[in-house]
Amino acid sequence: MIFGVSFWNKKKTFEVFLKKDDRWQLHVLCDEEKEAINEAQLLLRLNKTTQVKVVRHRMLSNAATSEMVVYEATATPPKAKPIVVSTPVGDLAVCKVVDDLYTADARRTIGQVMRDYMQRSNICTTELLHSFSHIRKLQDAQGLVNAGMHRIGAAQAAALNVPVKERMTLLDGLLTQCQQKARTFAAERGNYPEFRGQNLGELSTLIQQKVGLGEHDYVLNSLISVWLFEFRSLLAKVDILARLAQENVESGLVRHVDAILADTMIFAEVVQELFAPQPNLGTALKVMGSVILCRKGVADKIVNPTMRIIATLIQQGHLPQTQAALADRLLREINTDRPLDQRAPEQDGALLDELVLSLTGEDGTILGGERTHQSVERRRLRQRQEMLRAQGLHSVADNLR
Repeated sequence: MIFGVSFWNKKKTFEVFLKKDDRWQLHVLCDEEKEAINEAQLLLRLNKTTQVKVVRHRMLSNAATSEMVVYEATATPPKAKPIVVSTPVGDLAVCKVVDDLYTADARRTIGQVMRDYMQRSNICTTELLHSFSHIRKLQDAQGLVNAGMHRIGAAQAAALNVPVKERMTLLDGLLTQCQQKARTFAAERGNYPEFRGQNLGELSTLIQQKVGLGEHDYVLNSLISVWLFEFRSLLAKVDILARLAQENVESGLVRHVDAILADTMIFAEVVQELFAPQPNLGTALKVMGSVILCRKGVADKIVNPTMRIIATLIQQGHLPQTQAALADRLLREINTDRPLDQRAPEQDGALLDELVLSLTGEDGTILGGERTHQSVERRRLRQRQEMLRAQGLHSVADNLR
């Protein structure tokens, strides 16, 4: 019997499988069952797959094999986080008529409030405002629409010193008109050729002939939005828009592309990717500031080819809205609590000094003016507090102003 047990133990192997693209894929072979199960559980914890199994293979005396699933598990799908509706900050756009919704200030405000929703949907503000399908999808989540309108309405009412209900009623009417415009265009879209990213000038001329200058911008942006629907990620849209802008400098239609590119800069992840790789946040912000301030030669030093195109066009004066959106993104980052170097927070002071110097012009003015000064002072205050706490002086740090 002892010989028999030893013989069979040597003939067992355990295969760890993971589910990939709806197929089982062999991950590793193990000699021990416990080792195999631990490996399968690790795959689930590391989110390498959503389903695993361990199969025991056993060699029989007649050279045949038997197999049995000894362990199988499925990862519990994470609960989707609720969509966050944010409060607008900075200068508020006060819309009176439906056309006001499409201005740069209004799009920025809508982008701030609905950023989470749009990021999950992989769309920007221009796409949301010009696409009937996007508007209808958002309207299906009526609670989200109401929450967004209330955030904007409350902020506007406080700024104008008028009742919130008054602003909410107006905003609701403007949203209805925006939806009607998008529905009308969707019905008439067949009257225009399909835009595929080329010959934007010819398309612009055709639109002017059909609807005149009054509706030209709306129709052109709507056709561009239809085209952008084919690109399923925000970064892919930024890539193709940068090249479209580059191709339409001479025609002057770059201004339309500039507006849409500016909308994409509301997403921190997009901007981070465009300026990557950088050793730390402080260095990334210095490079961003150099692009915004059109420092000589900065475009040539940028690794990302799409950001290199954008930086060059900014320096040439063709993307003022994108330039302003990047400046707003930079100032928001300075105002956060994130260390300028995550790996070495003690370097925050030196990095902040370098950043301030890089944002200061030859005339001594700093990008963002008073807003930047306040953000920098808040960071320096936090630095002093952290230094005092490290020395055990917590009460002194708490009272520091």
